[in-house]
Amino acid sequence: MRYFRASKWLVLVVLLAATLGWKIVARSIIAAPPSTRDIEAAVADFLLRQHFSVTVAEHPEEGRPSITAASGSCRILVAQSPALGWDRDLIRRYAEPGDRVFVVYRGHIYADQPTLSTAFDALWSRFWQQLGGRVQARPVLAVVAKPACAAEGLPWSELLAARS
Repeated sequence: MRYFRASKWLVLVVLLAATLGWKIVARSIIAAPPSTRDIEAAVADFLLRQHFSVTVAEHPEEGRPSITAASGSCRILVAQSPALGWDRDLIRRYAEPGDRVFVVYRGHIYADQPTLSTAFDALWSRFWQQLGGRVQARPVLAVVAKPACAAEGLPWSELLAARS
């Protein structure tokens, strides 16, 4: 009977050490998730490659576009949107009559934010980060653009590839 009890405790201690050791090692090699500034820099670089002149807000505020891109009569405003999409009406107030408003997520264009997908992605990535994984939520970008820009036709999937 003593042998059985001792082996149970030994197995428990080994499993505890293995799980804690894995978390400590995993956390020590995890890269920090991209900051708002990192995402803004990636978007600005993407728009520069598309031949726009780009201005990035010095002090970005939630619900306000932080990136302005222009080329001739074309103007594009970009804001990072929260996963739940609570700011969709705030972003739309920056649109003038005739402007196109859309969301870029995972390199795809949506007329409205796919909140179920973006919220799930944010929760899933947070769960894996807590376990020590490297999964990061993908940014959700709200875009306001003049029709002359044909912004929906830009290769937004390249932005995602540049971040990976």
